Amino acid sequence: MTAAPSPDVDAYFAELEHPLRGAAVGLRGLLLDAHPDVVESIKWKSPNYKLADDFATLNLRRPKAVQLVLHTGAKVKPAHPEVVVDDRSKLLTWRGPGRAVVSFASLAEFEDARGALAELVKAWAAQVEA
Repeated sequence: MTAAPSPDVDAYFAELEHPLRGAAVGLRGLLLDAHPDVVESIKWKSPNYKLADDFATLNLRRPKAVQLVLHTGAKVKPAHPEVVVDDRSKLLTWRGPGRAVVSFASLAEFEDARGALAELVKAWAAQVEA
């Protein structure tokens, strides 16, 4: 079951002028499919995704890449259990114990990674939903 899209994020994407808009739209779909209770909004001037806390944000500020930032909220939470995902695909670049980034420089690159990334996003969301 897919989570409901936000009208604010619909408006954001309607106005988005980015060379990798297709990859950004694809990332949005993966995030909405990650869990039926995902709530999307605009936060930090970017599409943001939340369950019990924020867990993913799109970084669309670079013209030559789109990034998905997976995290455990706006601030580091030392008490949050370590997020463990099976990243056999080596898509994630870890920025800390509760923060990882994946970048795409083309729509084809995103499409090649779509299946593996969908599983990573679902696994990440499952660990921040409680």
